[in-house]
Amino acid sequence: MAKRTPEQKKKSAITVFNTDWVFEPEKKIKIFIYFLIVIIPAILGYYYISFALGKNGYLSFTLDDPWIHLTFARNLIDFHSFSYFKSEMVTAGSTSPIYTFIVALGFIFTNNEMVLSYILGILFLSVSGIAFYKLASFDFEKENVIAIIFVSVLLADKWLNFISVSGMETTMFIFILIAAVYFYKKRKATLFAVFLGLVLWGRPDGVAFIAAIAIDYLYALWISKTNKNIKLFTKNELKKIGIISGGIIIIYFIFNLILSGSILPNTYNAKLTYYTPEFRSRADFLKFEVWNYFTSGAYGFLAVGFFISVIRLLKDIVRKKCNSNLIYILFIIITIFIYWYKLPYAHRFGRYLMPLIPFIILSAGSGFRFISKLTGEYFKSKSFSKIIIILIGAIIIVYSFINYNENKTNYAEQCAYIHDRHVVTANWLKENTKSDEIIATHDVGAIGYYSGRKIIDVAGLITPGLIDKMMDKNYQDIMIDFLKKNGANYLVFQREWYRVVNQNTLYTSTNKDPLDAGDEFNVEVLDVYKFDPDKTHILSRETNSYIMMALNRISVRAPGDALPYLRTSAQLDPVSSYTYYISGIAYSSMGDNKIAEDYYKKGLEIFPDYKKVLYKLGNYYKLSNRKEDAKTMFERFLKISPDDSKVKELYKSVSDTQN
Repeated sequence: MAKRTPEQKKKSAITVFNTDWVFEPEKKIKIFIYFLIVIIPAILGYYYISFALGKNGYLSFTLDDPWIHLTFARNLIDFHSFSYFKSEMVTAGSTSPIYTFIVALGFIFTNNEMVLSYILGILFLSVSGIAFYKLASFDFEKENVIAIIFVSVLLADKWLNFISVSGMETTMFIFILIAAVYFYKKRKATLFAVFLGLVLWGRPDGVAFIAAIAIDYLYALWISKTNKNIKLFTKNELKKIGIISGGIIIIYFIFNLILSGSILPNTYNAKLTYYTPEFRSRADFLKFEVWNYFTSGAYGFLAVGFFISVIRLLKDIVRKKCNSNLIYILFIIITIFIYWYKLPYAHRFGRYLMPLIPFIILSAGSGFRFISKLTGEYFKSKSFSKIIIILIGAIIIVYSFINYNENKTNYAEQCAYIHDRHVVTANWLKENTKSDEIIATHDVGAIGYYSGRKIIDVAGLITPGLIDKMMDKNYQDIMIDFLKKNGANYLVFQREWYRVVNQNTLYTSTNKDPLDAGDEFNVEVLDVYKFDPDKTHILSRETNSYIMMALNRISVRAPGDALPYLRTSAQLDPVSSYTYYISGIAYSSMGDNKIAEDYYKKGLEIFPDYKKVLYKLGNYYKLSNRKEDAKTMFERFLKISPDDSKVKELYKSVSDTQN
């Protein structure tokens, strides 16, 4: 046998056992795979919808925001205006104008807003699945089985299926991102440029994705000096990308600038203003909304593969090697950083971070492929390598489906939660207000869509004139002045946001009797008030926060702990009858009814027509056998609400001379 040269010996020493799972499906199989990718989201989405319909008896969304898109879209069709009321409120109030345009096109074919939104969400999840499969097939070249495994993980994901039937732009945005990465990696300049330009039209936080693309390409340029196999765009292609994507982005900026005087939508500035880090803990954001979110259930398994990919990426950067996960991991890190720094809030169900899920799955898949190969090489067994990746994939897919199935109840409950608060309130407004009256609220979705009334958005999404003042210490006074000037007739507020005092509610979105003290402890209840420019009194954010803390202590049966908060609230706003009413509840809970009576009376001194206090005192006097006092309270109540059957019965019971 001929002796090997030192070079041959060196080459032999670094040769590893080949564990590549070479598989490229033929055309018919690939068509079948595409069919499954399209049909699975439809089946899973339909199951959520039918389960919620069966449980609730109606269709709904899990968020109020979808109706914002629907309102803009309907007005585009009906009034040919990007407006929130007929053609009168032209504004850049949509976070995702391209999605709003697509919804508007959908209204040409159907007037059913629920079906339209469900179809679009599911359709975009399906095409996201196809784009993901093509991207995974590119990353796992010739190892198509791995691409099939991890596209299955994507399709089974509990949050992507959840959001696909929630009426939001999320699945469309995800499709744009995946398609942009795919055409970028394939170096298809024109298609890449188009999708890159559409990223901001999908969501303004897509700037993190654009930054990740730029850094990835600069890194490719850097290592191409020593690695001639790196494929780059030609100079002409780069010019084409700059012109096409730049043009689409400039049109986006002009669109917003013309509508609202800012290059970004109102929603961007409004949410940055309201959810400022001054009031949102950055540490809590990382712990609860990032770490806990992405390490629970099936994500806990994916996290292992993801962190393996991060470690491999760092090694490759040191060695100046190409790494297919660089763009994914950069996008994930930059997005989390931007939210951590500017807006430490992932919104309900982690919605703002859902676009990261496909890229976490891809990165995790790469990490698990590395583990399977390493194991196969160690045991010198290609079969063992295959078993490892199949086992890992099967575990994640099974857990994903388990999580998906568990999440159906959450979906149904959240649909009911939004319907019973927002949709029902909107319908009440439609039936009980005049068509030319104006509603001021901070939840503008369902109310704007179903009430048919003009809206003043005190959260700034639709009414940008208030954004700069939202964090002002005296914002409640600024708001009232703004409402006066703009002719508001009604207020619809969640108690946690803004609390109106010294005024009886016209309607409240709760199943509890509003005369029951337990009603005070319901969360995110919408209360409707008549707006009186000269009398309406809104608590400051600080004052209401002390009220909320006091209610929390009473609800956990620690009324004594509520008293310091109530005293502070009374000092900040001594003319709030509500503060004294809650103080009365606190003392009553402690068994000190005499002091409770004094606080109730104090509330009546400020607001003589306070129905809850009149009812509370009337009951107290009735139980104390002070019939004349009880009769007086109930009489005063019935002068305000003569048709209240409950109080009429109580009045009759204390008026009966036989008793």
